[in-house]
Amino acid sequence: MDVFICVDDNNGMLFNGRRQSRDEAVVKDILEFAGNDNIWMSSYSSKLFLANPDRILIEDNLLKDTLKYGYCFLENVPLKSYQDRIDNLIVYSWNRAYPADTYLDVDLITDWETIDTKEFGGKSHEKITRKIYRRKM
Repeated sequence: MDVFICVDDNNGMLFNGRRQSRDEAVVKDILEFAGNDNIWMSSYSSKLFLANPDRILIEDNLLKDTLKYGYCFLENVPLKSYQDRIDNLIVYSWNRAYPADTYLDVDLITDWETIDTKEFGGKSHEKITRKIYRRKM
């Protein structure tokens, strides 16, 4: 399974139960990256993809179920206990630090290796970085 996530410079993901930021360019890049495949996500995250409902599969207990393949977009789920099921993490960062109280709980330096990096401009963020991490064997 490949998982899309968004973090700030401090690996923050949420603040007070809400996403820190959003950008239409990230949604577009996620859809392009997944090609013709559908993307699993929670009902909370699906609001970002309202323009593409035919590409979205909604499941609020996504990682607790036995999903082992495909693409997922996750914003409000701890990943550490499920990381053995994740092949690649596709991490978008805003290149800013926002207030956060929920952080990415996997160690990208120790447990993962960077296999690709791409930078692009967004609507609300001048620079967005996408890094693809593969789990170290």
